[in-house]
Amino acid sequence: MREKWKPTEDQNIGVISRVSEFFIDELNELQEELNCPDEFIYDLMEAIRNRWSPDSCHAQARKFKRGNPHF
Repeated sequence: MREKWKPTEDQNIGVISRVSEFFIDELNELQEELNCPDEFIYDLMEAIRNRWSPDSCHAQARKFKRGNPHF
């Protein structure tokens, strides 16, 4: 069984924190512009999250591309 990937401390306090803050800022801005409820933002994030499900077609395509860089 493969060990679950974990980021390093530097990755957590660096790029991961920056991207997380960026997402939060953008979603806050979207919510203010649309005046939409939290539920809409939650559903949007779920749809985005589902693209990275190991079973999604998007994840399968990314996996294929990593194994076949000439495509």
